[in-house]
Amino acid sequence: MQKLKYLYLPGSKLSFFLLLIFISLPIYPFQLSENNLPYFHTLSDSDLNNLEIKENLFHSAKHGTNIIRLKAALKLSELGIEQKDFKIVAEVCKSLLEDGYTEIALFENLFDTYYLQEDFKSLVLTVNKYLAADIYSKLKSSPKIEFYIFLAQLYSGSDTVTEHFREFIIENTVSEFTVDAYFHIKKFEISIPASTVYLANFKMQLFKKEYYSAGRTMIQILNSQKEIIISTLERGYIVDSVDISSVILDEMYKTASSTGQKGELLGLIEELLLIPELSGYEPGEVYSYELLSRLYETAGYLLRRNGDYSKAADMFLTGLSFTSVKKYEKILWYWYNSLIRYSPELAVSQINLLTEKWTDSDYFTDVLEELATYFIQQGQWSVINKLLDAIELTGPDESISKYAYLTARAGIESYISINKKEIIRLMTLSYNSGYGIASGLYYRILAGNYLKIFDIRQLPWVFNRTVNRYPVPAEPGEDGSSELIFGFLEYEQPVEAYKYLMDNPFSNFGLVRRTALELSEGKNFAKSIRLVNRYSRIDGFNLDISDLKLIYPDAYNSEILKISDKEALEWYVFTALVREESHFQERVVSSAGAIGLSQLMPATAADVAGRLRFTNYNLRDANTNLMFGGWYLGNLIKRTDIMSDALFAYNGGLTRVRRWREEYSSLPDDLFLEAVPYKETSHYGRKLLVSSVVYGYLYEGIQPGEIINLFYRN
Repeated sequence: MQKLKYLYLPGSKLSFFLLLIFISLPIYPFQLSENNLPYFHTLSDSDLNNLEIKENLFHSAKHGTNIIRLKAALKLSELGIEQKDFKIVAEVCKSLLEDGYTEIALFENLFDTYYLQEDFKSLVLTVNKYLAADIYSKLKSSPKIEFYIFLAQLYSGSDTVTEHFREFIIENTVSEFTVDAYFHIKKFEISIPASTVYLANFKMQLFKKEYYSAGRTMIQILNSQKEIIISTLERGYIVDSVDISSVILDEMYKTASSTGQKGELLGLIEELLLIPELSGYEPGEVYSYELLSRLYETAGYLLRRNGDYSKAADMFLTGLSFTSVKKYEKILWYWYNSLIRYSPELAVSQINLLTEKWTDSDYFTDVLEELATYFIQQGQWSVINKLLDAIELTGPDESISKYAYLTARAGIESYISINKKEIIRLMTLSYNSGYGIASGLYYRILAGNYLKIFDIRQLPWVFNRTVNRYPVPAEPGEDGSSELIFGFLEYEQPVEAYKYLMDNPFSNFGLVRRTALELSEGKNFAKSIRLVNRYSRIDGFNLDISDLKLIYPDAYNSEILKISDKEALEWYVFTALVREESHFQERVVSSAGAIGLSQLMPATAADVAGRLRFTNYNLRDANTNLMFGGWYLGNLIKRTDIMSDALFAYNGGLTRVRRWREEYSSLPDDLFLEAVPYKETSHYGRKLLVSSVVYGYLYEGIQPGEIINLFYRN
């Protein structure tokens, strides 16, 4: 059970240690400006009081350099703006805006200073100044700024304020801003159309959580709009605008779902969709394409909620022709997923239509996985082969890897008739299509093991190729971002560096790696893992062994070894389990209530504690949690006698696993995983095998085949 003390391989622990020393050397040619230092002091000095913090931030925001000025200003805004701070906050924001920074928060903070002082004259002048700039479209992305634009029109006596109020409440989700806007309309005693009053009342009721009142108002809005549209068309006019937006439809959908009015909402939407045809018009002559798309989409959602998947699929497919590029893949997904729910066989018959229509095939890996599970449960292996033929050229790599492996295994087990040459071709296709550094490696590892192409001296099966999901970041230039990251690290704030690096693609990969290393050394393993994972998908960030060991850290090494020896576990399997359960976060609690490193449910932990004769225990204590988790896993292995089943039971429960085994008893272990009806549990099994293989190979040089045979008997 114990790990080898030394392993003289390129990926050995000794090599990794030397690499980490090299990475940690102070080789970065940055020097922090004196005017930037106060900002970093505020982050690292816990003895500073609120006044000192503000003074430091004011100084760096006014006199600092480049992006550090901006960060100081934004940090200042997080502390809250008091009356005595109005003048300097306005000064800082205006200075940064004049220097070309266009962050939304700067505009919001600047406008806040005038609004909180009730200086509406300055608010009007400042808003109008920036509305004339070429950043107007960016400003409109903020509901708060849209509110200030509305106020500027209101207090300047604009003739268009009524229309702007209507647009504001239609295009923005309910918030204090939509409510305040209505308050100002009533304060100025401005007359607005009845249809706009309905909308304003609807927003107010939602804000107050008066859902049944909102439900009644929702029906009034739709009936009112229907009458206006019909009346307009009967007079021979084209409808200029409709008081129903994507935002309003979303809010109506949520309202109907919470008040039991889904049927009423669906009926009214269907009536709206029929109006053009009954009036002799094309749909696009009456409604905008965006509105048509959202009407069909909302109708589809409502039909799905009612279990009418066939009609829902028709709605989504019809709406697809009106859908913008931004939402195209989403609506296509809902169409195909609805087909699967209605009839998997019908979905298979439409697979070629799906492949013709998709533009980003990776969006559909989950629906293809759902199809595979269904037909494996039915024992229809020829359908798996048929689906592979359809997706082999244009499908998502992960799905191609999966379907190629499954088809090859079906041939090996004689479920379908294919020759040895085709099996090798399929296994090679699976190996070459598997990508990534997580569960995407699963079929690549299994196929590579079949092909016997692993080499103890290198890791080609991990570093197969870079899968770029993000654009190549620009070189750090005069914006000072490198100095910012360096300052965070020098002042022992790797979490701040992490936040910035996750939000801003950054090409100084040396600082990225140093940040990940410092996070890992500080036991902030989850953030270190996420950071390197994130940058592994950026072109130019070429993973090496030290990166992989940051993604798969040998955390809690001594505790896990001790517990593994006691419970007769392989240390790399238990380490993999802890990594996938919690990313080594001692105090994490899941949404379901699972606690700590091993993610134990309280009831499970109580049972384990009783068996181990513990009366008092703390699941957030690392040793206790690992001890309980190790005992529980060891006990499941004894009760199932199959490693993979024990891991499935750890995630999905032993009773369920036994029921699934009875149902799919004829399947080999690796194919049994594919028949498991709980998607979370089957995915969990894949992640655990990949992590176990990577840990065993990285830290002990164990061949993947040995670990695969530990998981699966056949």
